[in-house]
Amino acid sequence: AHGTKYWDNDKPRIDWKGMEGEDATNAITCNVFQGSGYQNQKWGTERKVADTFEGYDFPIIRYAEVLLNYAEAMYELGTTGKALDDALNISLNLVRLRVNPDMPKLTTSFVSENNLDMREEIRRERTIELYNEGFRIDDLKRWNTAIVEMPKPILGVKWTGTDFATSWAGASTMAKDSEGCLILEGGRRWGSKNDLYPLPVDQCQLNPNLGQNPGWQ
Repeated sequence: AHGTKYWDNDKPRIDWKGMEGEDATNAITCNVFQGSGYQNQKWGTERKVADTFEGYDFPIIRYAEVLLNYAEAMYELGTTGKALDDALNISLNLVRLRVNPDMPKLTTSFVSENNLDMREEIRRERTIELYNEGFRIDDLKRWNTAIVEMPKPILGVKWTGTDFATSWAGASTMAKDSEGCLILEGGRRWGSKNDLYPLPVDQCQLNPNLGQNPGWQ
């Protein structure tokens, strides 16, 4: 969020005490008055790392992904009631509560009491946890929702009726949707052929029997 304090490779943490220690003198103030109005810090290092060295090991597979895969699979297999709650407690809820233990667990009763949809909530948790990790487009394809989601405009922050309307005057001329969110890109299209990639031309030439995926001929 705008005004949030953070650290990076150039202005790293010093004593790791946050705003209560020397870190405060080295903190950077987040400025989001550009682009989407959001700023991403995922995978950003908060310590000084020499050039040509990575701040973190590159994640090949994450335990959180394994847990979320399990939760989704159990639901899609038709697991319900206590059995589903037990499955969520050893998978999705471990991910959900690791940063904020005060978050309510995702359970069948929680979904029912709040008029939610279990499938949507499981997918939401996956979307949040795996943000910016390269899963989204493949998830939309396998859920068969890309045809609905991909043509939608890419949105930024909600500008109208928020603090941004006064603090970010430069965004007043940007296009906005009916709820006052910034429209970063519109006019997107998605057809059923986009659910599959085209086969490489050189491979089709090597083996004409391969044919081509639908819509890419």
